[in-house]
Amino acid sequence: MESRSEEVIAGSNEVFADSVVAPDSADVLVADSVALDTVDPLDTVEEVPDSVEEVPDVDKVVDCPRCGTFHAGGVFGEACYQARRNARRCARCGLLHEDYDIPARFLHDMDKFDCEFFIPDVDKVRMSGQTIILPEQVVKKLDEKMEKKLEKIKQAKSSPQANKDT
Repeated sequence: MESRSEEVIAGSNEVFADSVVAPDSADVLVADSVALDTVDPLDTVEEVPDSVEEVPDVDKVVDCPRCGTFHAGGVFGEACYQARRNARRCARCGLLHEDYDIPARFLHDMDKFDCEFFIPDVDKVRMSGQTIILPEQVVKKLDEKMEKKLEKIKQAKSSPQANKDT
């Protein structure tokens, strides 16, 4: 049996132990000066003051004065950019023609992407990611157009007026 010494403070009914011996299986250590019997639960609960700043709701839908559409995320965010971008989609094919203007210019010698030329039947359009898989009839039209252009270039080189030194 373990012996414990206790100390009584004058004018008090509380008894404090000089040391607390914990069993070997316990992982919790208690300091010598802690009186476990004297801990009182809190009787009052503190409330958070009303002056706490609220974070604005990012998902709140706004009528954007910049682009004239309704979208979430504020005026100058990614949502505004995407809303303006989606507003420019073609009503016929659903694509953004500006995304295909540069490939149409460099690969097919066309000023702008024309969905009526490249996608004759919107219901049968095939895509691989952002790439339009052209139907066979469109590929034939493009080949004919390029052959005509090459013939014009050959004629211009072989004509006597083009070779004249002026």
